[in-house]
Amino acid sequence: MNKILLTIFVMFLFPLLASSEETKIQKPSPGDIWQLETRSSRLSNSGSEVLYYLPNDAYNTYRARKFNDWDEFSIVDSRDIEKLNTGYKIQLLEEKFNSKVFKVKLLDGMNKDRNYFMIAEELQRNYKFMENINE
Repeated sequence: MNKILLTIFVMFLFPLLASSEETKIQKPSPGDIWQLETRSSRLSNSGSEVLYYLPNDAYNTYRARKFNDWDEFSIVDSRDIEKLNTGYKIQLLEEKFNSKVFKVKLLDGMNKDRNYFMIAEELQRNYKFMENINE
């Protein structure tokens, strides 16, 4: 009886282990191109993905989210952000603040080829890896 239960357990566990190996997370590095996948619109007042003009704005927003202290850390003027549409592509240029913020180049839209800053956590959550131009 124990052998049967063990066999059934292994049969259900094996596909889970195999699938976890296939879905390796791409480690962001300079030169990578990522595309925004989540629903976002430049015209929306809320729920849009944004890029920041200043690195400190991105880092302060990251800290406010991490420590849940919105009064002290994060005061960002809405004129200091760039709202994105779904499908926009960005290229990573460099890491800042101990890899918590990335300097990126916007590859689509009205302000393409300008440099901005983004929170690193948003990259894995909302963007899809496309290619690395350095390879």
